Amino acid sequence: MSDMDKETEAYLARIRKTVEESKNLVAQAELRMAETDRLLESQGLTREQVMAMRFTEAQFEAANEELKRRGMDPLEKWWMDGAQDESPTVEDQIADRRLSSVESQDTADEVAYRQSKFGMMMKPFHI
Repeated sequence: MSDMDKETEAYLARIRKTVEESKNLVAQAELRMAETDRLLESQGLTREQVMAMRFTEAQFEAANEELKRRGMDPLEKWWMDGAQDESPTVEDQIADRRLSSVESQDTADEVAYRQSKFGMMMKPFHI
């Protein structure tokens, strides 16, 4: 085996290791999302409902007190700051409805085509 082949093989081995580690991270994230969804469902909530919630400073502090009491880390301030944004405008809500109605009309073939097209577009950026 030449030096060039050895270098190429070592480089490919590093890439394979990186891809495997990335797959593991994605799998962990998917598991956490599924666990969160199950927890929210048990409370009768969805992610969208939780993201739309707006809290007062007092509610934020009360939540942090409860988390502290349970031995958990408090919520960070950036989370609270993002929650203080204005509620979605009527135009935003209409646009969301239009988008969701268009998405629901897509066939499985159209979705698969878009996914493959996106995959090809992102190929130069893969690690």
